[in-house]
Amino acid sequence: MRLWQKIFLSTLALMVLSTALVSILLLRASRDALWEREGQRVVAQQRYLAGMLRAGVVSRRLQSGTVQLSPEETEQTARQALERQGTDDYLTGLALLDGEGAASYAAMADDLLSQIPPSPAEEPNATVYQLCLGEGEGEWYLVCALPVTLESRPFRLCAAYDVSGLQGQLEREAAGTVALCLVVSLAGAGLLLALVWFLLRPLAALDESARRVAGGRYDERLTVRGRDELAGLARDMNAMAAAVQDRVEQLERVAEDRRVFIGNLAHEMKTPLTSILGFADLLYLQKEVPEAQRVEYAQVISQEAKRLQSLSGKLLELITLGSADLEQAPASLREVVAEVELSLRPVMVQSELHLECSCPDLTLDMDRELFKSLLYNLLDNGRKASETGGRLELTAREAEGQAEILVRDYGRGIPREELDKVCQPFYMVDKSRSRRAGGAGLGLALCQEIVSVHGGTMELDSRPGEGTLVTLRFPLSQSTERGDSHAEP
Repeated sequence: MRLWQKIFLSTLALMVLSTALVSILLLRASRDALWEREGQRVVAQQRYLAGMLRAGVVSRRLQSGTVQLSPEETEQTARQALERQGTDDYLTGLALLDGEGAASYAAMADDLLSQIPPSPAEEPNATVYQLCLGEGEGEWYLVCALPVTLESRPFRLCAAYDVSGLQGQLEREAAGTVALCLVVSLAGAGLLLALVWFLLRPLAALDESARRVAGGRYDERLTVRGRDELAGLARDMNAMAAAVQDRVEQLERVAEDRRVFIGNLAHEMKTPLTSILGFADLLYLQKEVPEAQRVEYAQVISQEAKRLQSLSGKLLELITLGSADLEQAPASLREVVAEVELSLRPVMVQSELHLECSCPDLTLDMDRELFKSLLYNLLDNGRKASETGGRLELTAREAEGQAEILVRDYGRGIPREELDKVCQPFYMVDKSRSRRAGGAGLGLALCQEIVSVHGGTMELDSRPGEGTLVTLRFPLSQSTERGDSHAEP
């Protein structure tokens, strides 16, 4: 069952039940008021008849000149008085019952006489009446019993009043009310159906939009109107479609990056392997190889093997870095810089470059070997970009509660449009020169990952012909900050 059908049927059922309940309550209140008024009329009529009986008994006593009539005379006088009353369309029967319930006078149908209500035990002198069904179709009577005392003897004056017209009126009112409820319910059902269709019409648009998004149209957007829940749902649908579109585009970029990564990896590994195999075959196939040529071939094989070793090492480190569970511990940045400077000194001497290092005594939470790899790769990149006789600088300082490390070279520099790409794996600005220098385009990508896992940031500023400045920022070790705070007077 669809949502609009559930809403329509539920609301219609609630409306019909409410209308029926209100109608029943109104009919019941009207019926009770009508019977209350009719009961008061009947009681007033009974009291009149009782007064007439008393007056007849008193008149007979005065005529006979006695103090009190005999029981026979009392009953005879009462019968004569009741016979003079007769019956009409409203008062259809009279009866006088003695204290034991025997009929002293009965001008009432037997079926009604048998339905005279008894006196309540708690109020034996109370006037009681009840609605009774007659033998004929649609005949209804109100039978009333009024206690009356004649010559010190208790009697019950009973009368039957025809209320068939009143009962018929109530039945007609009930039938009219039912018909009115049906008409109102049908009209309300039509209006409710139109209202539900109008209010839930935006849901159809939401459903259609969701189908299109599910079908791959991630640029689908809904027009938002109003501020109700459906408008909020439309905004959420648009946000969801935008998030899905961004996620799909991100996955597509990741897939493309992986495809390029794998292609570059195959290409970068193919080049040194081809050289190694080629020169190895030359050494194997040539029976007599001059010493100079053998040394040349061996140098090529050694260089290409080292390049392949560096490539595989950096690639393995880059792949495992994100999933590795690093154990960082406070370490002196000055000591780490000194170790990196010492390990690079032979390379700098061979490249005829001058390295200047300046670092205060700062403590950082780090993985020591990874941090050394970060600084080594940045300085090695600067070495490859510098000309013979150039200068490299590595300086550190404390700025705004962070450790700021600056790595600067004065080499070729990087074009501004290339800055956002140099951290991609295998990306090289000058591929031929980078390969000659032993690079594979993995250094900065690895540096970016190392900086990320240490909670730092890396910024590159470079201009062609002026060199490159790499700015690293890391939070200081918490243990150092606590130690400094305790050291304050």
